[in-house]
Amino acid sequence: MLRTVFRSSTPAFAWLDLVEPSRADLDEIARTYGLTASAVADCLDPEHLPKFEHFDGTSFAILRAHDERADARADTIQSFTRKVAIFWGAEFLITIHRKDQPYLSTLMQQWEHRRATPEESRPLWADLLADLTNAAVQTYERPLEDAETRVDAFEAQLLSKHDVAEVVRELYQLKRQVTLAKRLLWRTLGVATRYPLPGERSGSLMQDLRENTESMHFYADELVEDVVNLLHMQLSLAAHRTNEVVQVLTIFSAFFLPLTFIVGIYGMNFEHMPELSHRLGYPGVWVVMGLVCVGIWLWFRRRGWLK
Repeated sequence: MLRTVFRSSTPAFAWLDLVEPSRADLDEIARTYGLTASAVADCLDPEHLPKFEHFDGTSFAILRAHDERADARADTIQSFTRKVAIFWGAEFLITIHRKDQPYLSTLMQQWEHRRATPEESRPLWADLLADLTNAAVQTYERPLEDAETRVDAFEAQLLSKHDVAEVVRELYQLKRQVTLAKRLLWRTLGVATRYPLPGERSGSLMQDLRENTESMHFYADELVEDVVNLLHMQLSLAAHRTNEVVQVLTIFSAFFLPLTFIVGIYGMNFEHMPELSHRLGYPGVWVVMGLVCVGIWLWFRRRGWLK
């Protein structure tokens, strides 16, 4: 369905929005506005990454915004984000997407009430393009804030007893989400950097757009680093707990190994073992085993292995 979101006669400009396009719809749009066939074909690729291309008289960009309806554990491009394709020229801008998206609907409402004046100092497509890109970038703020909250929660329970395998699994899934957001924001920053600059004021507008995108990308980059560090700390603590268990088992083994050796000797019951017929043979063996245990305990204390 193609609809006109915004139209101005002075200066001449129109924002057209196409939702759930068929191949025939895209072909008609391409013929009407002289769009490049290869760029129009990219609209049908559901996993296309952000990009920018310039053709004779028209430009083309793909943006990916976080899908507000995505599952909390979504960690693939198609499940985590939604794509919007943008074509624009001097007097038009066309947005093409498969599903309605809340951030686009909000922006459309704002532009439906916008009033252009003949004294506009920059093309309206520059304002709209900056608004579209900023709105797409801002959709990553909520999932990144949620990720930061989850990181803080993991840090709070870092030293508590819990299922290590489950925590590592959740941290790894969180790392995939934040890394995906960082990757898409980096690609979006590359797109914003290549936008044309029609005039001095448009230059400042695009500079603000790039700074906002860079800020969001740095936010995602810091979260990736925090998650990686937390994952390493969790694995290190798990290894430390394992070492503590092994240490306890080793201490028990050190006590019982010589005792088992002594018991093994006297368990052979050879006929000519003088201790077997001696009156003090049994208590003597107990005394020897006790002295062995005390000697091992003193040695461990001296090495600092026992407190």
